[in-house]
Amino acid sequence: MPEWISAFCSLFALVAAAWAALTAARVHKIERDRDVKADEDKLKAQAGRVAAWSAVHLDAKGSALAYGVVVNNGSTTPIFDVVLEAQDVPGKLRPLTLRLLPPGQYFVESHKDRSGWALAEHTSALAGFTRPITRKENWCVTHLAFRDAQNNLWSRNNSGLLERAGS
Repeated sequence: MPEWISAFCSLFALVAAAWAALTAARVHKIERDRDVKADEDKLKAQAGRVAAWSAVHLDAKGSALAYGVVVNNGSTTPIFDVVLEAQDVPGKLRPLTLRLLPPGQYFVESHKDRSGWALAEHTSALAGFTRPITRKENWCVTHLAFRDAQNNLWSRNNSGLLERAGS
């Protein structure tokens, strides 16, 4: 067999091996990225189900009884060390701190006294109903921070962005 044919076959084998190595590296990166995304999704599973918003507690006729916030833990396990900052029309409210928040949706009335907040009450136990405050720019939850059941710290800003604290 002529030497040039052997050289061509060797070169072709080298190119094919390089192509296979590049393809394997790309597939490995895709799989690694998919695993990282799955790990992130698993990590955020509980935290993504926690949110808070400004709300008004209304009686059956629709008259305002109280203003405050709704804190929703839509997961199946409690969250811990909750710190919520909210503002209303006059300005910033005192931070609301809850050592523990079980699963469920809770209304916390805003007080203008020293304490700043009433005790959290499950929304199903309220007489009347709650309505989110959606059209008043100055009435909003500005920050929500908490620790999930896996001991990860999370924060959510006033636009709803959820981030792992310290990352």
